[in-house]
Amino acid sequence: MAGHNKWSKIKRKKAANDVARAREHTKVARAIEVASRSCQGDMADISLQSAVAAARAVQLPKERIEKAIERGANPNAKDELSVIRRYDGMIPGNNGKIAVIIETLTENRNRTAANVRHLVTKIGGELLPTGANDWLFEHVGVVYVSRNKYSDEEEENATREPVDEDELLECALDGGATDIDFGPDEDEGDDADNPIVIKCETIGLLTLVQSLKSGGFVSTQFENHYLVRSEENKVPLNAEGSEKFEKFLDSMDEDMDVTTVYHNANFPDEVS
Repeated sequence: MAGHNKWSKIKRKKAANDVARAREHTKVARAIEVASRSCQGDMADISLQSAVAAARAVQLPKERIEKAIERGANPNAKDELSVIRRYDGMIPGNNGKIAVIIETLTENRNRTAANVRHLVTKIGGELLPTGANDWLFEHVGVVYVSRNKYSDEEEENATREPVDEDELLECALDGGATDIDFGPDEDEGDDADNPIVIKCETIGLLTLVQSLKSGGFVSTQFENHYLVRSEENKVPLNAEGSEKFEKFLDSMDEDMDVTTVYHNANFPDEVS
C-alpha cells in the first residue's frame, strides 16, 4: 500500500510538472505570435527576436516556434488581437505590503482584469492605478550575454573562446549600456547559470543587442524588465510569509493570460 501511495505521488508530481510545462510553452508561443503579427514575421524585429529567445530558454520545440511565427505573420481574419496589459497592486506580507507589477497578454481585457482582480483580492491585496508602483521599480532593458564568444560566426562548427571583459565593456558602452554585471568569477559557475548581465535604457535595447552581435558576443536572452530600484525598497519575508506569497505567485502563473509578475519581496535564503 505504501508503494502504491509513493507511486501515486510520483504520478501526480509528474502530471503537475507536465501541466506547468505545457502552460509555459503555450504562453511563450502566444508571445511569439503577437510579436510576429506586429512585424509580419520579420526576424530582424527586436520584439520577435526576444520572444523567440524566451521560447528557446524554456525549450519550446523548434517546430512550434516556426509555427507560431507563421501563424502570427499570416493570422486568420477571425483571430482576436492580443495586447499587453499591466496591473499594479499591493499584496500583504508579514512585514509590510509587497508591491507587484503584473504583465498580461490577452485578447479579452474584461476577462483578464476580472481574473487578476480576483486573485489579488483573494489574498487580501488591492489593485492600484497603472503606474502607481513606478517609484519602486525601474524599467530597463536587460541583455544576458554568454561568457563564451564565437571565434567565427560564419562557420557551421564555430569554436568558442572566453569573453574578453575589456572588449565586451567597450562594445557594450558603444551600444548604449548603462550598467554591466560580470558576476562571480568564471570558475564559480558554468556559462548557462552565470551569464553576464548588461542593462540599458528600454528604447536602446535593439541598439545594444545589435552592437553586441556585431562584436561577436552571444546574447542568450534580452527583454525589458522592471527591477527594484534599491535594496531598501525590498520587503523581507519570513517562512510563513514566503509560503503565502509563493502560493499567490503560483496562482498567477496558472492564469494563461499572466506572463510576468514583478515584485519587491525579499525571500529568506532557505526559501529562495
